[in-house]
Amino acid sequence: MTRRGSRSGLPPPLLVVAAAVMLAFAWWAVSLPPFSGLATAVVIGAGSAVALWGARAPALDRPTPQGGTTAPWAAVVLAGAAWEFAAYLQHPRDEHPTVSSLANALLDSQSARAAAFALWLLAMLRLSRR
Repeated sequence: MTRRGSRSGLPPPLLVVAAAVMLAFAWWAVSLPPFSGLATAVVIGAGSAVALWGARAPALDRPTPQGGTTAPWAAVVLAGAAWEFAAYLQHPRDEHPTVSSLANALLDSQSARAAAFALWLLAMLRLSRR
């Protein structure tokens, strides 16, 4: 048995508890009235706390890429932004959906929104550890 987990691949009990707490928090957070002051504070506070926690954690055991990796990602982001803007300007909306209108259908239920919020927090943690 290793320190990180058992041979069966089950995570340590503390990781299970942390995941349950995060999912419960995400469930509560997405139940707040959308765009309210409290909801905004919860999203900003949770994202900031996770980013600070991740920044203080030891870095991931991966080699740091040596330059040249920003340009392809910038091109992907710019292409996505251009597509989103072009779709926003065209009508009717059901023939030219934006990413947000497509996401609205996917995130219609509270469980889907809570899962997306928890995944966003995990992504923030992972990115802040780099």
